[in-house]
Amino acid sequence: MAPSGGNRKGAAWGKTLDISTGDKGVVLPDIGVTGARIVDGARRCFERYGIQKTTIEDIAKAAGVSRPTVYKFFGGKMEIVDYIGFGELDKIQEAVRARVKRQANFADMTTEAIVASVLVASENPYIRRFVEDLETAANAQLPSSPYQLQARHRWESILKRAQASGEIAADLEIGDVVGWLSRNQVMLLRTVEQFGGQEDRLRYLVRRFVVEPLLANRAMTSS
Repeated sequence: MAPSGGNRKGAAWGKTLDISTGDKGVVLPDIGVTGARIVDGARRCFERYGIQKTTIEDIAKAAGVSRPTVYKFFGGKMEIVDYIGFGELDKIQEAVRARVKRQANFADMTTEAIVASVLVASENPYIRRFVEDLETAANAQLPSSPYQLQARHRWESILKRAQASGEIAADLEIGDVVGWLSRNQVMLLRTVEQFGGQEDRLRYLVRRFVVEPLLANRAMTSS
């Protein structure tokens, strides 16, 4: 389901944190001073213990609040993880936009966007920790998750233009393509060190094995 102007909660979210989707994608709520303290405390815990081992009790203690207070703001630990994750992803998107120039076709644009997002995200310690946590990464790939709604929002206009121009295969659904691109971005981010800084090798693999299978004309090459 495409993002709409109203509020929508993903299946992985609890009952407290209300995330809305609109023209600018996912919009985080104002959590106030106390909520910000909880988030800061959670960051410190995640950095010290890792996401999986951190408990709500750890977060409450680090933030200097009670456990019930944490639950007034967030439905659980994963909501805090998501709140932080969205903030970091916004930083990454800004950096990616600054690096990627508009390309002539879908294949070039998508290849460069994926390469840039992997390289930029690999320098963000929180995002690296996020994708290395198996439970967190798995929840983010659920079609109903806010991450997939945000990914769809960011890719939708590019994919619709590619559909209209006949650049991508006619049988592809936008939701399926978004899921495919997202899963490959996570996989590449988790293994980026294996490329040893060889950006051209990364670019070749992204184009040949991630992007080209989506094209209506497999012979389509970069100009």
